[in-house]
Amino acid sequence: MVISSLVVETKPECTDEVSAELAERAGVEVHETNGYKIVVTIEAETVDDSHAIASGFIDIPGVTGINLVYANFEDDPTLAEAGSR
Repeated sequence: MVISSLVVETKPECTDEVSAELAERAGVEVHETNGYKIVVTIEAETVDDSHAIASGFIDIPGVTGINLVYANFEDDPTLAEAGSR
């Protein structure tokens, strides 16, 4: 399991709509909205899955930036496979 924390920046007039859209996405949890910033976590099986979820945020109308704050990927099964080669 990979857990990542991100801050999603929005146009100020779009924050509520973006927050609602993020909350509907699989693996995403919205924790807080502060001004035009939204704090979220992503839970995914692999780093690649987490990256794919986060990359999709930029397609949401009103999103202006995505900032990774924290990532824990020690339990990513694809990394264990790569290390054993």
